[in-house]
Amino acid sequence: MGYMLARLQVRPGRVAALTEIMSHMTPVLERQGWTLVGAYQTTIGRFNEIWDLWDIGGDASGIATGLSEARNDPEFAEWAAKLPEVVESEETRYMEKLNYNK
Repeated sequence: MGYMLARLQVRPGRVAALTEIMSHMTPVLERQGWTLVGAYQTTIGRFNEIWDLWDIGGDASGIATGLSEARNDPEFAEWAAKLPEVVESEETRYMEKLNYNK
């Protein structure tokens, strides 16, 4: 089982806009088999930084597959087009659980 960790650097004053966008995109990704484990905002450290942890339910190929399928959804495409207005940069990582993590 794999996870994707996404770090989003949001433009100043645009966190609420990102929250709105993601409220529309998340259900589409979840229909692709992903589960949002948690979405977090940095409160100490770099401002306007958001961390999303997704259980993608498979290996690293699930990232490309899930996003490709989601892009075919009109609602996802509509809201994804708004991301450049609010996100300065995005970094993603694929991770797997270690055996001591329950």
